[in-house]
Amino acid sequence: MAISHPIDQSPKAVGEWANNLRQEKVSKLHFFCHHLHGTTAVTIAKAATTDASPTLFGLLDTRDDPVTVGPEKSSERLGYAQGISAAASLHEISSFDPFTFVFTNEEFNGSSLAVMGSCPLSSHSCEAAVVGGGGVFRLARGVATTKVYYLNFTTGAASVEINIVVLHY
Repeated sequence: MAISHPIDQSPKAVGEWANNLRQEKVSKLHFFCHHLHGTTAVTIAKAATTDASPTLFGLLDTRDDPVTVGPEKSSERLGYAQGISAAASLHEISSFDPFTFVFTNEEFNGSSLAVMGSCPLSSHSCEAAVVGGGGVFRLARGVATTKVYYLNFTTGAASVEINIVVLHY
């Protein structure tokens, strides 16, 4: 599926945009991300000791998870969460997740938000930093909170509820 980019991202257009910066905007986003190991996420590397580790330390997955309006995978598609997950703790099951939300819906088509943070599986919810963005989210910064909506260890399926408060121009 081709992704259109209705926002001009050429150097000239971005320069003109920067010359017209005014008041910062605040956007609040709410959506769900759906993860299915083996389908939307695959293991790309693991350390020689990963299989013996109770925390899966050294496991590295890449993902292209669908992002939707509601908790059902069949609800309206907003885009994708693309990035990696690394089992990065020796002491608890926890993932370090640098990824980008790539929006394909009408309102934010061609825009993105870069998010980075760590999340222990034992946490009810986690917080990650919004560290940048593109398109309508240029110069973005903010915070994303995540909460597991559904998790099935047997199938590797999970749905995560995500709330983002982002400042941008």
